[in-house]
Amino acid sequence: MTYADENRYPPSAPTGWPESYGHDAPRYDAYGWQAPWDAPYAHETHRDDADLADLRSAYRLLRRVSTLTALGSFVVYVVLSCYAPGLMGSEITGEWSLGMALGVFQLVVTFAAVFWYGRSARRSVDPLARAVRERAVPAGGSAGTAR
Repeated sequence: MTYADENRYPPSAPTGWPESYGHDAPRYDAYGWQAPWDAPYAHETHRDDADLADLRSAYRLLRRVSTLTALGSFVVYVVLSCYAPGLMGSEITGEWSLGMALGVFQLVVTFAAVFWYGRSARRSVDPLARAVRERAVPAGGSAGTAR
C-alpha cells in the first residue's frame, strides 16, 4: 500500500538548459527506498560483477556449442533427407541404407552432446558458480540451502 506523502520516484528534471539526464538523481530500488551511497561491501561489487560475467559467458559458450552440435547434425540429416533422397536411400551393406545409418548417427551425436554438456559444466561452469555462491553467502550461512 502506498500513501500520498511517499516520494517513490526521483524528482523530475529541472526546466532550462542543461537538462538533467538522471546521473545526479537519487537512486531508488524496486520497493521505493533510497539506496545508500556508501553501501557496505561496495568495493566488492566490481569483482562480483566480473565473476558473474565470467559465469554467464562460460554458461553461454557451453549452451551454444552443445546446442549447435546437436541441432547442426539434425539439420544436415533433414536437409539430406529432403534434397538428396537418392543418396539417403543408397545401400551401405545389406539392408542398411545411408539414411538409416545417419539416423543412428544422429542419436549418437545427441547423446554425445548431452554427455559433453554435463562433463564440461562440471569442469568449467560449476567451479565458477560455486565461487560466486561462496562470496554471496557468508561461510556457515544457511541461506537458500535445502534440507
